Amino acid sequence: MIAPIALLAAVLLSAPAMSDAEVRARVESLLGTIDRAIPADSWRALGPAAIPVLAEIAASEDQMPSTRSMALGALGAADPARAETIARALVDAPDEPLTVRETAVRTLGRVLSSVQLRAALAPALRSARPVGLRSVAAETLARHAGQEACAEVMDQVSLEPAADHPRFERAAALCAGKH
Repeated sequence: MIAPIALLAAVLLSAPAMSDAEVRARVESLLGTIDRAIPADSWRALGPAAIPVLAEIAASEDQMPSTRSMALGALGAADPARAETIARALVDAPDEPLTVRETAVRTLGRVLSSVQLRAALAPALRSARPVGLRSVAAETLARHAGQEACAEVMDQVSLEPAADHPRFERAAALCAGKH
């Protein structure tokens, strides 16, 4: 039996050119998928017409945070440059939902070089509120920005209150593995 996501991807890959309305409907359908990761190829299969739809949804305060997060992740697969612009703005927006900001941090980890990532996430690592966002920045840096970033991560961990150290365990473990 073919998995539903694989079947949907096959249909999308074999589909003739779609109108903008059809692309929007397919994007919204994929974003409505619950508890399943959508492969990057499925998003890319929708073609360039999906990019502005994904960007609009990712940036929209009228959408659910989970939908925005999924759209931003998909945009990172479909158009890394456009995702970078939106993700940078969301990381630095304290009024945005935490889940959207965390996805923005993780998206930057996938689309930026290690040097660019260190520069982009340094402010979030040092001063983002709440602590959960700092810990996601630490983990993203540890995972994607190399040993140089680990020194910065571990410096920040040492500055965090002891009660918050468990939030940084994954980042510390990733850094420990890079020695």
